[in-house]
Amino acid sequence: MTDQQRDAEQRATARLAALLPRLERTRREIARLQALEVRQLAEAEAIAAEWTDAAAPSDADLPHRAVAAEIGAAWRVSDRTVQRRLGEARTIAGDYPATLDALAEGRIALAHVRVIVDAGLPITHPELRHEFENAVLDYAESTSASRLAPVARRRAERFCDETVSARHARARADRSVRVTPLDDGMAELVAVLPSMLAFGVHDRLTRLAHAQSETEAAARADDAATLPAPRAVDQLRADILADLLLTADPAAHIDRVTDAAAIRAHVQVTVPVLTLMGGEVDDPFECAVGAGLVPIDAPTARALAAEAPGWDRILTHPLTGAVLGVDRYRPSDQMRRHLAVRDRHCRFPGCRVPLSACDIDHTLDHQFGGETRADNLAHLCRRHHTLKHHSPWTVVQRGDGVLTWTSPTGRCYGDAPASRVFFAPDVDGDPVDLPLWDVESQRAGSLRTERRPHTRTVPPWVTLSDPVVGDTVTAEPVMVGTATA
Repeated sequence: MTDQQRDAEQRATARLAALLPRLERTRREIARLQALEVRQLAEAEAIAAEWTDAAAPSDADLPHRAVAAEIGAAWRVSDRTVQRRLGEARTIAGDYPATLDALAEGRIALAHVRVIVDAGLPITHPELRHEFENAVLDYAESTSASRLAPVARRRAERFCDETVSARHARARADRSVRVTPLDDGMAELVAVLPSMLAFGVHDRLTRLAHAQSETEAAARADDAATLPAPRAVDQLRADILADLLLTADPAAHIDRVTDAAAIRAHVQVTVPVLTLMGGEVDDPFECAVGAGLVPIDAPTARALAAEAPGWDRILTHPLTGAVLGVDRYRPSDQMRRHLAVRDRHCRFPGCRVPLSACDIDHTLDHQFGGETRADNLAHLCRRHHTLKHHSPWTVVQRGDGVLTWTSPTGRCYGDAPASRVFFAPDVDGDPVDLPLWDVESQRAGSLRTERRPHTRTVPPWVTLSDPVVGDTVTAEPVMVGTATA
């Protein structure tokens, strides 16, 4: 780096350090005003509800429409949008008061609020909804809304009246395919499918697209003049989808046929052992997790397990969710599997780019003596991989996969692996120290602990040392397999 480049970097860093506090204050003020707007909309909804009580039964919806139209005209917004916002405000203010207070204080953003509300929709009992809110709010204050979403959905399962299987059976009845016209001679084809089928379809299209891209690149190297311009992966996926549905040929749009016979879709599924066993030992409120951290009903998980060509056995800490050990019933690269289970997505704070678009990066560069070990490796997407190596951003590992990133202005941001974001099961016995995230410890890349009682026994599968607290605990195995569709 030249002196001129170093001076430019220092000037930019100093200006950014002065700007960041102002940006944070602006963000908090926006959140405060958004919370105020939610409360005012909830008040408008209450006005409409009181008006409705005095209206004739046949006109019960008219007061809500009138109030929405009044506000919409003042805002220059569609009254349908306003009516939806009125209902949303009633739910937030009435069912999630602590979440609304957190928004008003700038501890979370409106996106976090919507994630919590959406995840809590299946919870019908107010007291259980309150427990769910308390369970996820601390984590919401320490992470992005996109990372909060899968965690909140999984936690909500514990407070639902119906099991995942029962709700999936009802939702499956609504599967459909529809077409929406778009401008310029285009249209949107949307298929609502069970999640494993949808992810499997997308994965197969992606693999076929990459194979076709490689074939075309090789042909273009020999005869670039007569071949069309290369297509993006999204374009290839769309073309192959149309070919498969209309002709059953993944390469009908060209003279060459893609060698697709050996390309199969692969979807990672994480299934608790008790779910695989079924019967009386199956916990109906524990769920398997598929691609994108989507909950899967137990029958589907068992059906996928029966067809999976291979499985990893993952021992996870029952209280912290930390990965304690990995082994495989069939040989493969153990370290890559361990990192895939631990990280699940890019490890830059707030980023959820999937592993398929990430590199495995040495935290301490290999050229500077960094070892190829799990505690010196982490998944980074190309954007944040480049940021780490070509900007003043730095990162260190703190143990158990916890990373601490340091920004050019000297601020520290902690990032815990997705496999550590679990909620403690209820177990019989004395209270124990449980690791919990809060904002300050998250920034420092460490954990704080809090003593909480438990009321359910952890299965005594194997005894290992707790990597966070130091007590002797039991580790519960989870099966992670690759389902082939």
